[in-house]
Amino acid sequence: MNNRKNTNKRAVSILRYGLFCLATILISSCDSKNRVVASVDDHELTQLEAEVLMEHKGYDPTSKKDMKVFLQEWCDHEMYLAELEDTDPEKAQLVELRSRFFSGDLARYYVEENRLKGKLDTTVTNAQIEAYYETHKQAFELSDYLVRALYLKIPNGVNFKEENIHQTFLLKNDKDLAEINSYAKLYAENYYFSDSNWVLFNELAKDIPASKYNVDNIILNRSKTYFSDDEYTYFLNIIDFSLKDEAPPLEFLRNQIKEIIVMDRLQELKEKNETKMIQDIKDKHEITIHN
Repeated sequence: MNNRKNTNKRAVSILRYGLFCLATILISSCDSKNRVVASVDDHELTQLEAEVLMEHKGYDPTSKKDMKVFLQEWCDHEMYLAELEDTDPEKAQLVELRSRFFSGDLARYYVEENRLKGKLDTTVTNAQIEAYYETHKQAFELSDYLVRALYLKIPNGVNFKEENIHQTFLLKNDKDLAEINSYAKLYAENYYFSDSNWVLFNELAKDIPASKYNVDNIILNRSKTYFSDDEYTYFLNIIDFSLKDEAPPLEFLRNQIKEIIVMDRLQELKEKNETKMIQDIKDKHEITIHN
């Protein structure tokens, strides 16, 4: 009996300790979100506010580099606002009034989105995507090549010839890709390969000193080449390409076209429901214009 009581006491103690640890973690998490990460005079920005703004501006809140860039940007904006408040209060008031006025447009966007999202049909069939593509091909013409390719960037201190990489990157044998993948994980500064997805060449090769070489010849000849500069050796295997000034393959545009079709539907819904929506909102709020 005593053993059972002792066991129950230990179980209760463990449960209490677990709950205490969980509460500590939750409190700590809340505290970190409320932590001030930047300030200009008496204007403060918390971790949570920074993350919300970063997501809407296209930054990655989990990236230390992005956080550093964003915080500097936020501080610069607040600095100019503070300076204007000190040196020209009338203009500072104008800035505040204009901000409030134009923020109504953003508020309208979110109100419309919230009210209409339940009515919006987001299902887009392959047939609809293909029909849109055929009708709007000219609008999708690109000024850059699309390629399917392998790209590998290796520091010059690494002797790639010992591992026969200058032959393996040609992908002549079935086992070559697995070897390139393994090698890239160990030594590559940058690596890309997809034999099924298209990518813009300039995006793929943004850190290649391509201006030194005839890019047109490299792509049009489906080149399998490698070259070096003072720091790196670059391996490039062009498997396939799509010409510039032509519409890219449908697969490259499929998601983009789906978004366009859904946004067109949303715009139609807005136009059909605008009058009623505005009246509904007016009925909810006390609006007075003093003449």
